[in-house]
Amino acid sequence: MSAGDSLRARLRYVAPPTSGRLTESEFLLAGATAGVLGWGGTQLLSWVDPPRAAFLAVALWVVLVAGFSALTVLHGPDETRFSDAMFVWATVNSAATALSLAGLAGLVPGQVAFWHGWVAAAAVGYCWTGGLLAGAGQRGRGRGYLAAGLVALSVLLVGTVAFARFESVAFVLLALLHAIPLGLDARRQSWDAPTGTPVG
Repeated sequence: MSAGDSLRARLRYVAPPTSGRLTESEFLLAGATAGVLGWGGTQLLSWVDPPRAAFLAVALWVVLVAGFSALTVLHGPDETRFSDAMFVWATVNSAATALSLAGLAGLVPGQVAFWHGWVAAAAVGYCWTGGLLAGAGQRGRGRGYLAAGLVALSVLLVGTVAFARFESVAFVLLALLHAIPLGLDARRQSWDAPTGTPVG
């Protein structure tokens, strides 16, 4: 048994049973919504610039991540809760979170901690997810996520050399990078139902 399979088995043992209320499409839409609320709220804080804006943004994300995690554990489909793709996103998001905390502590420049790190996480996460899906025979979905990863990588490269040109809407770009691929995949999943018609 591989390390990944061992971790999956352990998580299945300790996790509460899911209600199964969410389809995969609905789960993806919930993730997209969390991204829009989180990055949209972060952008709003950046525009308004209240005292301790960075800490307020982190607090917003703590609430959203806690809510989405609870939704995943309690109502997400089992094939999604314990999938390789979820492990990938847990890894890259944890790394980006650690970088953001380092930024709050003044150990890393804010632009790197709060923007570049998250765009890099999106690029790696989408490309890795695309590879996993393609390897599992879901080539259409895989190509979609690989394309999203390449877009995120392009945004990261442009932001590295010309961040000032779009600094005022930087978190709007993150919201789009977060929501559009998930929304498109959710739509694809709903249309791929056995009836060939949208679900819900």
